[in-house]
Amino acid sequence: MTNPTLAPQSDEYQQIHDGIIRLVDTARTETVRSINAIMTATYWEIGRRIVEFEQGGEARAAYGTQLIERLSVDLSQRYKRGFSTRNLWQIRTFYLCFQHIEIPQTLSDRRLRSLE
Repeated sequence: MTNPTLAPQSDEYQQIHDGIIRLVDTARTETVRSINAIMTATYWEIGRRIVEFEQGGEARAAYGTQLIERLSVDLSQRYKRGFSTRNLWQIRTFYLCFQHIEIPQTLSDRRLRSLE
């Protein structure tokens, strides 16, 4: 197979070079958007599960603080970062603030609920 010889600054080379840069830049931007949407939906769902567990009955309601603290310890052991008690309280608050607003369902409700 022969390799075409292109001068580094030729118009043909510049077109392929610029096209590849646009492709990679677009892919990276879309990746970040997808990750942000997935994480937003995930945090909303974590908050929902915490609130629903807390409100599952009078006996459970008293254990809200203990629940957050225990989840923080266990999740931090598994994932190392991102699940401090402060973050879990903020995730819970995020859900409470936006529980009536439809979060873009990058992860479908069915898929999230199947992970319960």
